[in-house]
Amino acid sequence: MNKVEQAVIPAVFALAVAASMPASANWSESSDGDLSGDYLSPTAIALAPNAGTTVSGTIEGAGQGRSVDLDYFTVHVPSGQNLVALFVRPVTAGGGNAGSFIGLYQGTTGVNPAGAQSTDALGYYLFGTADTDTDILPDLATFNFLGTNPSQGFTPPLGTGDYTIWVQEGASGVFPYVFELVLQAVPEPPALVYLGLAGLGVASRRRSGRKV
Repeated sequence: MNKVEQAVIPAVFALAVAASMPASANWSESSDGDLSGDYLSPTAIALAPNAGTTVSGTIEGAGQGRSVDLDYFTVHVPSGQNLVALFVRPVTAGGGNAGSFIGLYQGTTGVNPAGAQSTDALGYYLFGTADTDTDILPDLATFNFLGTNPSQGFTPPLGTGDYTIWVQEGASGVFPYVFELVLQAVPEPPALVYLGLAGLGVASRRRSGRKV
């Protein structure tokens, strides 16, 4: 191998590795603009496959359950991927005694906040600082405020499809939040894995049985 080849091959390998890595899909209201306040037209955010995507912003409330700023965004879980976690990340601060509201809905729109019912949502949760670095996807699936407000409920992870997230605050003040939504490849069924390993074993025996 000459010096030119020695220089070119590592460079080509580095480019190939970089191309295989997911592009950053993070969204920050401070740099990318305010998230939509319209439940019929949420901001679409692309999730990076096999990685975490962060969404950060602020919500404002006027107290007594009244919201000044509503945030809606839609994500798509592509075929072959699952949404396996939704982490609350540092700087998040929920308002009031209960915390800030996050709701999860099936499809590309939310629901009209005027008259919205808990059963309209796949799941919802009241989050705050105490949830920092915690995966709240299981909480979204089962949370029931005061025991009388169930959601539709679901079993994590979330599979292929479109999902809309609604974030709002009812306490007085402005509160930041950072969520990380994590996609992972759908695991292969054990039977397929076994067949693949069996195939490798047959191929290995065939190679070892050849005469040299």
